Amino acid sequence: MHAMQYKITLPNDYDMAIIRQRVSKNGSKTDHFPDLFLKAYLIIDTPLKKEYAPLYFWKEHAGMNQFIFEGFYDNILASFGWQQIAIGVPLHLELSENFTQASYVLEIEHCIQATEQMTAPVFSLQPELSLGKALIYNPDKWAYAEFYFFEQIPKELVETGTVYELLHLSQ
Repeated sequence: MHAMQYKITLPNDYDMAIIRQRVSKNGSKTDHFPDLFLKAYLIIDTPLKKEYAPLYFWKEHAGMNQFIFEGFYDNILASFGWQQIAIGVPLHLELSENFTQASYVLEIEHCIQATEQMTAPVFSLQPELSLGKALIYNPDKWAYAEFYFFEQIPKELVETGTVYELLHLSQ
């Protein structure tokens, strides 16, 4: 399995209704995309930050390669210009039966410190109301990120990371 995400930072005066409309119109186009396990269409829409940050989990690299190189990612390039795609390795992915009811995602980013003996990163939280969670690491950057999926905004956890609104979930 592979994970990828691109985070498109938008101007603070950007009308996020454009992104909401884009996802409403086109989000279902990635439903049942070859090798796609899931795609979470994530946004931040606050007065101080605007961001579009889709998160993908691919079962196999072939589907990811098809998405990037066979015209699908060209839509991102045409709309937002050249973007860096962060690639990661899913270490843990746990989804509940109610996972598709998620409307918010909490991301917590960490550095992996230099060490003489490697140990696998672990989740830092065990939130009761989480509908799913994922831990993705990137040994090229020596970093990892935790993602927690919620039906309601996790108000008590907002200060621990970045909270995204989940507009659409493709599987």
